[in-house]
Amino acid sequence: METLSFSPEWNAACLRVEDYLRANGISSRTQLLSLTLDIVSQAQQMHLGDASLSPVETAMRLATTRTENWFAKLVGDGSATDAPSRGRVAYFAARCGHRWPSAFLSSTPPEAMLAAIRSASIQAGPALEFRSLIRKEIDYGPMEDIARETWDQFSWSHVLRAFLIWVVVFFVAYGAWLRFFK
Repeated sequence: METLSFSPEWNAACLRVEDYLRANGISSRTQLLSLTLDIVSQAQQMHLGDASLSPVETAMRLATTRTENWFAKLVGDGSATDAPSRGRVAYFAARCGHRWPSAFLSSTPPEAMLAAIRSASIQAGPALEFRSLIRKEIDYGPMEDIARETWDQFSWSHVLRAFLIWVVVFFVAYGAWLRFFK
């Protein structure tokens, strides 16, 4: 029998499965390693029978299938297509990963966890509707009229006159400094 456990492809598969399980809320390092090695060793056996997929794809398909089946089993309605999604949402809503950290992917989850999951209220949001956005003019009220009148009265001659006054003030001050302090 061919040994696959030390190849770089299986190391990558192991890391990928570990990340996937960590994303599902497993915080215990021991449990994370145990589940990862269990899934990867099972994926290696599957890969020996059918090598059409890469080791990473084989391991991730197995991990995804196991977690989706487990989440569907938690809500008790494995026939519905959205059962894995509802199970995952209920699992996180009931904070089961924190309350029962060793129960993830177990064949017999604790009854208290099942009761917490089934009591979690899950309600979908409204259906998504696509609409075209129509541009509406913003009414600024009296501020718009004041700003428009100010802009209409604006003249560069006022700016130029103020600039020239400041230039004259600067040179008068500079001349006074040269005369009295130099």
